Amino acid sequence: MKFIILLVFTFCVNALMLRSVKDKITEGVIQQIREQIKNPQSQYYHSAYNRLAYYVDTFGPRLWGSENMADAVDALYKDIEKMGFDRVWKENLGEITSWMRGEESVTLFEPRQIPQKLNMIGLGWTPAGVVKGEVEVVHSFEELKEKDVKGKIVCFNFEWNGYGSAIAFRFAGPVLAEKAGAIGTMIRSVASVSIASPHTGMTDYENIKYPAVAITVEDADMLDRMKKRGQKVVVEIKTGGQQYKTTSDNVFAEIKGYKYPDEILLMGGHWDSWDVGSQTGANDDGGGVIVCLEALRILNSLGIKPKRTIRFIAWSGEEMGQNNNGAFHYARNHGKDNHIIAFESDLGSTKPYGFGITAGQQFTQLVTYLAQEYLTGIGAERIYPNDGESVDSGILADFTGTPMLNNRIADNENHDFYFTYHHTAGDSMWMMNPEDMDDNVVAIASIMYLIADYDGPIPKD
Repeated sequence: MKFIILLVFTFCVNALMLRSVKDKITEGVIQQIREQIKNPQSQYYHSAYNRLAYYVDTFGPRLWGSENMADAVDALYKDIEKMGFDRVWKENLGEITSWMRGEESVTLFEPRQIPQKLNMIGLGWTPAGVVKGEVEVVHSFEELKEKDVKGKIVCFNFEWNGYGSAIAFRFAGPVLAEKAGAIGTMIRSVASVSIASPHTGMTDYENIKYPAVAITVEDADMLDRMKKRGQKVVVEIKTGGQQYKTTSDNVFAEIKGYKYPDEILLMGGHWDSWDVGSQTGANDDGGGVIVCLEALRILNSLGIKPKRTIRFIAWSGEEMGQNNNGAFHYARNHGKDNHIIAFESDLGSTKPYGFGITAGQQFTQLVTYLAQEYLTGIGAERIYPNDGESVDSGILADFTGTPMLNNRIADNENHDFYFTYHHTAGDSMWMMNPEDMDDNVVAIASIMYLIADYDGPIPKD
């Protein structure tokens, strides 16, 4: 009996010692990642910022299917090939239909004595055309139903309560305005503030025949004031967008897992952007792509081989949302792969403090444990259940039920900092912070390593 008790005691002590050793190894890996990224003398210090700046400065905005996008894809792929990953490849999406902007303008004719050009941007895929008419300002879809807008141009000047509610005006507003008899649509930029810079984005282009554009928050308020004081407002809208056939690619890199190579942790962002300014796409979502790439690169460079495979992806075509874009292509062609989780960074790269997760209860509990046990020292330990969805990872989840993860970063509840610059010329390297980007690399590399190297089976629920 004493022998059995001694044996059990010895087993428990050994198990605790092994766990202590494992904990120290894991903590050492996290520390090693942080020290390499945050050390000013290291080649990895500010590497994410510098790499992103090179692409942004060299190739400019990366509209899906454009020559800029194709060149940026090729450059990204060639750079990744030099990084020594276990596998690097591209996947062509086949023939796609994209859209180019063309000449466009909004001119205010009344009540101004001298015609005044307004800052504007055509909404994605808006039809080409020229319309001139009196403006009717409405603040809601309900008010649109109450007013006579036949033969007029509708201006939606809605109240900003976050992107989720505002995007309805950009997508559905032009359709509803035309159904009510309008000959064109202007929407207040989908943003908390616009700093005289209009915000673009997709609209329901298949169901409209007249131009649909965004104007600045400031000018939407100005037109509203004019109407309220009884002045007649007349504008002319010109748009010249055209659709065309082209192609594009998703870009991949992998570190192969040494024990469970068929279990895949996917992480990335979308490499395409809008075309508003000379640097549009720095934050949305060039920054997301690059911090994920740098996370994989630091793991590989340090010789850290986790038990499971970590796969990087630069999705193509998120902004235009077509059903043959990179996310749909990936889900259709890799949906049968055994995805453990899909991580996406697409809300900016300000300082991270944790992660959102959409997964079953047991998996959520596991990620919460790992984060609180090992990521407190880097300030990224907070986990937010049922809040891990992003656009491209969400498509994979719709196809396969794959759990989703995203980075939670410094901003307010409505992400007002992010949406101030979102889809505008203001989305540039000016808003990117090299220290914050480094912190994202550390946090993303750490959480992906922790999950990929977890000893036990990953819960399915």
